[in-house]
Amino acid sequence: MKKPLACLLLMLAAATAAAQSLPYGVSIDNLAATRQADGMSVITGIVANHGDKPVQGLSVTFVLYDAQGREVGRATDRHDAALAPGATWQVHAATPHTFARFTALDIKAR
Repeated sequence: MKKPLACLLLMLAAATAAAQSLPYGVSIDNLAATRQADGMSVITGIVANHGDKPVQGLSVTFVLYDAQGREVGRATDRHDAALAPGATWQVHAATPHTFARFTALDIKAR
């Protein structure tokens, strides 16, 4: 019962995460969350550089919420190499936290 409920909550979290335009001429899209057998959750998405300059040292931070809307943690992924114009980066942010929904808090570049 717990596993199907956890899967349902993660599917709902992914369904509420929509494409977001972010600073530096990038966007994040195709957000999804999955719960792995080891208990870790992984948030994935695609960051695309729509600008005309490379973006160096990107990081994306996600805020994780429980079913009541309280923040229960954060997850971050980093891309140290420059993201060229027109290029994409597959985000992969792992977390041990259990959550019902998430959102991209911010994206930073060096």
